[in-house]
Amino acid sequence: MYSVLIVDDELAIREGLTALLDWESCGYQIIDTAANAIEAKYKYELYSPDLMIVDIRMPGRDGLELIKELRENDPEMHIIILSGYADFDYAKRALAFGIDNYLLKPVDELELQLYLAKLSAELDARSAHRKNHAAAKVWSREMLVQSLLMENSPQMLPSMEESIHEAGLLWDSYQVVLIRLLLQDNADNGPSTAVKAKLAASFDERAWGIVFSLDSYLGVLLQPSYQKELVRKLMVQNILQAVTAHGLECIITAGDMVDTLEELPVSRQSALVRMKEHFFYDESGMIGPDSLKLKKVLKVRSEEVECRLDSVVERLYFAMEIGSFDALPSLIQETGELMIAASYSEMAVKSRYVRMVTHLINKLSLQYSELALQHNRMDELIQQIYKHTSLPQLYRYITTMLEQHAGGITRDDMDVLMKRMLDLIHRHYNENLKLETLADVFTYSSAYLGKLFKNSTGLSFNSYLDKVRIEKAKELLDQGWKIHQAASEVGFSDVDYFREKFKKVEGISPSVYRRGSSV
Repeated sequence: MYSVLIVDDELAIREGLTALLDWESCGYQIIDTAANAIEAKYKYELYSPDLMIVDIRMPGRDGLELIKELRENDPEMHIIILSGYADFDYAKRALAFGIDNYLLKPVDELELQLYLAKLSAELDARSAHRKNHAAAKVWSREMLVQSLLMENSPQMLPSMEESIHEAGLLWDSYQVVLIRLLLQDNADNGPSTAVKAKLAASFDERAWGIVFSLDSYLGVLLQPSYQKELVRKLMVQNILQAVTAHGLECIITAGDMVDTLEELPVSRQSALVRMKEHFFYDESGMIGPDSLKLKKVLKVRSEEVECRLDSVVERLYFAMEIGSFDALPSLIQETGELMIAASYSEMAVKSRYVRMVTHLINKLSLQYSELALQHNRMDELIQQIYKHTSLPQLYRYITTMLEQHAGGITRDDMDVLMKRMLDLIHRHYNENLKLETLADVFTYSSAYLGKLFKNSTGLSFNSYLDKVRIEKAKELLDQGWKIHQAASEVGFSDVDYFREKFKKVEGISPSVYRRGSSV
């Protein structure tokens, strides 16, 4: 629908022209009218109409002066003048200013319709030409940016100087942004093309930068802005909206800022590095030069990592079993920090978490029958670990998953601290139980927890554990087990240490006890 502005000092003429035709059926819309040249100039600037119908004679500045002024700023504006028979010679002077046509009053309806049909075809052709020209311009700018981003030699730039100038790429600084779409099953059936088209139109309109495709990424060559922080925030929001509109997610990384076109490959490379390491950044929007990467905060040798991870998993199990959920986030983060310290890759981290969570859930499900019903659903949730794109997000996901699973345990009166501790010892006496481990999951200091335990039982934690283990060992010896077998079964890796503990608790050696029990 093309827009029309009618300019005439007579209200009857303005209203008559408005009612003369079914303008919409002709492909036009009367957007407004004006009663004089000053009002007409204001509304021209306000609406930028496709066609103006102007009376040749008006009080003050006449139509001829108005047309002359409009032509200086807009040589392509389509104008029809209205004139009476007495003004015919005057109207012919207006032809010098490139008017399209003149109509004699009263206006002939058929004559106006024929002219509008002809003009409509011309406007359609011009609109199509402009779109094609704009698309070609965008395409050439994109191809130019793609060429500049590749590892080209500096000798190539002089030959591209004219194209760079025509494309308006002589900026004060440059920064490359890369966008990786997370496509379902790695198959792109068109979403990336649609996202790119939407971003290209939006970024071009706002003069934010040039959108391009490169390898498997979409990208933006950012144009400098004095409102840098605001523009970047709006830009990221714009990208996310375009991506989520197609039911997708994405990762956005920005390269280092550079001052010259020769350095564009440097900005691209730093954006690629951040893209490859995105999993280890705690950043929800765009990962850039100022983003914080998760650091190697723990000092640990790679050969120690698995041993220390096993220790953390053990504490996680006890925390889940006793319902000490406040301890889960720090323990899960500790496992991540251990893997970062050992330089695990993204896939290695995820695989280790999958093994860890599977172990914990299987072990709890065997111990508590009420958890068995959740088992199939948990398998599906565990697989979701591989789909997370950020380690901090993965921490939160695993914490919630383990919390929900362990929340299904019926604990009855286990909320009493000592009862829970004693229950743990009697069920896990043969494992590597330590007071420090339980202090972690109960969120007490080991000294304070040890004092509470001794006040309740009359024995230190280690003495009570030894007593439980020796009692279990006696049962095995009564059943005919050999001494080293019984020692290993109840949690003693050193048989001599077992003999020493046994004699201390029972007053006789395990050999003497075994002979006595066999009589």
